[in-house]
Amino acid sequence: MKTRSKSASPSPKGLASTHRKAWLVFLCSTTVVTGFAQASDDAKFSAYRDALADGNPGEFWVDDGEDLFFKKAGPKNASLEKCDFGLGPGVLEGAYAQMPRYFSDTDRVESLEGRLMTCMKTLQGLDDKQIQEQYLNIHYLNAAEEDNRVSPLAQLATFVASKSSEMPFQIALDHPKEQHAYELGKKTFWHRMGAMDLSCAHCHAVPGRVLRGVELPVMTDPERAGKVMGAFPAYVNKDGNVRTQWWRNERCLLAMRLPWLKTGSEIDAALILYQVKKASESDEKIAVPGIKPRA
Repeated sequence: MKTRSKSASPSPKGLASTHRKAWLVFLCSTTVVTGFAQASDDAKFSAYRDALADGNPGEFWVDDGEDLFFKKAGPKNASLEKCDFGLGPGVLEGAYAQMPRYFSDTDRVESLEGRLMTCMKTLQGLDDKQIQEQYLNIHYLNAAEEDNRVSPLAQLATFVASKSSEMPFQIALDHPKEQHAYELGKKTFWHRMGAMDLSCAHCHAVPGRVLRGVELPVMTDPERAGKVMGAFPAYVNKDGNVRTQWWRNERCLLAMRLPWLKTGSEIDAALILYQVKKASESDEKIAVPGIKPRA
């Protein structure tokens, strides 16, 4: 996947960001959906992905996320360009492919969004209340299906993740806290919870399960996990929005009638790590922003 440099024009001249997205989404939707009624789910997805190969609306999230990443903000009037995602300050290429991971400065295993919030605190001087008001409130509000309000946190995550496109996940679990997070994620995935007495595994560890006409991916299969996890952050056509790995897990937990999944929390990082570790056992490569008819 090609990513634009900061000097490249991200869109047709004279169109505002919102209008650009609406314009491209309309074109993609009307040209791709036609003739799909009799096609299989796999054929639909393949044709959809091919049709958007050179016009993925998620590219706008990459562009806007890049602008936010280099924009000076917060009490310290600083950008996020010195954020260390595990490979050194400012090193983005390949960083997402090794996340979630342990960070010694926080003594925690952090997801991409969690690490971005850490850097907002350390580099920009934002406190928890400011991060909640400026980033998390809209991040949570737009999590509803078919909600196309844009989350700046999702924009930032999409930009950073795009720098690992064409690379496979590489999860080593070298640190004891990474091993602990993996086991916590595994237990969370398999454990029956909530009023409905369901686990993630009920839907995502049994071949052939179908929900609302869509076959559910088996996340215990490395090849399938690689394709799913490597596509997020992904543009979801049904929502007209880009969704992150956190959102995908949150939607499943919500369907299970479980409490809200806090972005950047220990459970958030652990559940992502368990699935990404499975994805790293395949040769599937990251392709961000991904393309999803629905997710």
